Amino acid sequence: MEPESLLKRCMRCGFCRASCPVFEETKNEGSVARGKLQTLLALLEGEVPASEKALLRVFECTTCDACAQACPAGVEVGSAILAARRRYLAKLELPVHEWKVEVTREMGNPFGEVMRASEGEASTAYFPGCTTQFRAGEIEQAAVGLLRRILGDFSVVRDFCCGAPLLTFGSAWEDFIARNRAKLEEQGVERLIVTCPGCYNTLRKHYRIEVVHLSALLLESLEELTFSPLSARVAYHDPCHLTRGANIYEEPRRLLEAVPELELRELEHTRLDTRCCGAGGGFPLAFPELSASLGKRRLAEAKRAKAEVLTTFCPSCYLHLRTLAGEDLIVKDLTVLLAED
Repeated sequence: MEPESLLKRCMRCGFCRASCPVFEETKNEGSVARGKLQTLLALLEGEVPASEKALLRVFECTTCDACAQACPAGVEVGSAILAARRRYLAKLELPVHEWKVEVTREMGNPFGEVMRASEGEASTAYFPGCTTQFRAGEIEQAAVGLLRRILGDFSVVRDFCCGAPLLTFGSAWEDFIARNRAKLEEQGVERLIVTCPGCYNTLRKHYRIEVVHLSALLLESLEELTFSPLSARVAYHDPCHLTRGANIYEEPRRLLEAVPELELRELEHTRLDTRCCGAGGGFPLAFPELSASLGKRRLAEAKRAKAEVLTTFCPSCYLHLRTLAGEDLIVKDLTVLLAED
């Protein structure tokens, strides 16, 4: 569907207002999906000038998809936002976004660091993703440990980025992903196991390969696994891209229920009604204060649930919430929690 046709499907009903985490903070109509779509339509039709303020609206979004879920007209807001970012990125001065795109293409990842070599040769491979590889190595270590318990032979693929940063920031990505697909074919990889929701969605939508989230694989092998007891009240934060993006929300809970002595506490907003912590969609790069406010709201829910530990299945959510929580609350990625002795 052409962008203009997609934008015109918006009925301006305002259902998106109640679900938008950014609007909850700003109370600004331009922050909510209805406002963004009307701004984009006015830009396309030449009714308003392409000012920096107007264009920046397309980046004032965590891509959590709560608005699309609430939309009675079925507007694919995320698709419209990503298309607009691709159209307008070059017209804005967003140096961090531009740097992320540049280094992803030059160095193969959005952190501008040297990619670590892959390990092993097998048709099944674990793909940690860039955030895990460079900022949360404990997740990769835990995932590999768990996989060794339930799989015979598998490799670890670390030598490329899935391309999610390019899609998210509004850069051309087709050639980048095509090269990655060729690498996987050369390595003989037929199935990828992932822990990162962003990688999971990008790989399954844009790569011709079987993609499995670690939670599903662990559940299939639950009878073979033994988890160490954890005497604690634990709350689970549903990552937007895993829950609304991939419909995975019961699997993590079933895994937590398998941990001896663990008491699962539910947050006020769970499953498909989850609230974004502010870590997604490149949002913290352009709006760090708003991003922090969204995360603090989520942490407040965990405190009201009297949780001692807050866990999640996303490296970005984990790092964001852990930083904001400080010493007030223990924040762990679920992969790490399950792998602990």
